[in-house]
Amino acid sequence: MDRAWLTFATCAVPIAFLVASFGTIVLMRWFKHREIMTLAEKGLLPQQYTRYMSASRGRGLLGWGIALVMLGLALMIGLWPIGFTRAGVENPYPLGFGPWMLTGLIPLFIGLALLIIYFLTRKEETPAPEMTSVEESEISGD
Repeated sequence: MDRAWLTFATCAVPIAFLVASFGTIVLMRWFKHREIMTLAEKGLLPQQYTRYMSASRGRGLLGWGIALVMLGLALMIGLWPIGFTRAGVENPYPLGFGPWMLTGLIPLFIGLALLIIYFLTRKEETPAPEMTSVEESEISGD
């Protein structure tokens, strides 16, 4: 009985430490999120978040899309020679493409989907309209 308890304790203590550490980090992030959401509802969002929101505009999709397309192409190029046959052996796969090419095709098409989403959903940046002299005089109080 003592040996089972010792084994349980040696496994439970590190797991409890990891759960407590991870839980603390998640709880801190949740409190920060609630604080930001409360400020945003009141229209008091800090300057750092408004700059971030206007600057990103979907660049994450573009970055991940390009990275996944390049990863998929690199894997396909690296795995393509597996499909070549030795002299005198019939190849059942056309152009050396076999099931192993899915390793490169899956990230390639996920990356292409992200790029398509980026280009279909991006907003054209329109410059702010120039203020006319009438609007300037109304603002200045003249």
